[in-house]
Amino acid sequence: MIVAVLGTGQRGRDVAQRCVRAGHEVRLQGTDASDVMDRVDEIRRAFNRDLSAGIDGTTGLESAVSGSDVVIDATNGGTESHREVVAETETMVEDETIIAVSDTSLSVTAVATGLRSPDRAVGLNLVDPPDGAIVEVVIAEQTTAATRDRVTDFVESLDASPVVVRDTPGFAALRLELAAIAEAIRMVEDGVAGIRDIDRTFERGESDRDGPLVRADRHGLETVLTALEDLSKRLDERFAPPALLRQKVADGQRGAVTGEGFYVWEDGTPTTGAEPDPDVPTRDSEPDLR
Repeated sequence: MIVAVLGTGQRGRDVAQRCVRAGHEVRLQGTDASDVMDRVDEIRRAFNRDLSAGIDGTTGLESAVSGSDVVIDATNGGTESHREVVAETETMVEDETIIAVSDTSLSVTAVATGLRSPDRAVGLNLVDPPDGAIVEVVIAEQTTAATRDRVTDFVESLDASPVVVRDTPGFAALRLELAAIAEAIRMVEDGVAGIRDIDRTFERGESDRDGPLVRADRHGLETVLTALEDLSKRLDERFAPPALLRQKVADGQRGAVTGEGFYVWEDGTPTTGAEPDPDVPTRDSEPDLR
């Protein structure tokens, strides 16, 4: 299967890497030749072998999408920018080519209005990329059952499980992720338990799954804050960012990237919690006379 991936940012790289791993022929397209080749080289190095037959890079849109079975728009930009990309793409592909959008901040339904045949439009979002075993298949208002079935088959070809979701803000995975992170931060604010203990409660012994506060630091606290602000506007106050998160971002404690967020990070590993553990009172605790 020929898969065209548009965009050389992190999402584009993750999608392309997943498709190469599945044995598909991937064409990675971007506007800057150096960025394109850097991403192609990164993907080849990730597999420790020559994948020259499995992935190629180009700056030309037509050379990327012509003859493709699936086009995945992972470019950066707002709704109008994505509409323009998919509309131009549609003039260069066959009628049966699937056109997918990979961006959790957008309405696939709104982007699909740029297509003459919007029934072929769908959203594709990798959960925990690039190695996650779940891919969200976002059904726009225009998506047909035939398109849905073809896309779920494509996701299964990636050795991943398709999760079919409605086109709503945040879809499923992002909403659950942000809800867990926001509640964990509020627990820190309220002194419910220490940072490590809150994460341990979530992990429940599953060593391959980080707790929400570690994940928040890995995502980047500024990124988490922006995502919560967006969902709060598009949904409701359930996703209002906690005050502690705003304070940390304002103080420059943005997570793993800066070495401190909810944890202190050393060599990419969370060490101690950045906040002291709360003094959980017992019946015979000394009263606080301050």
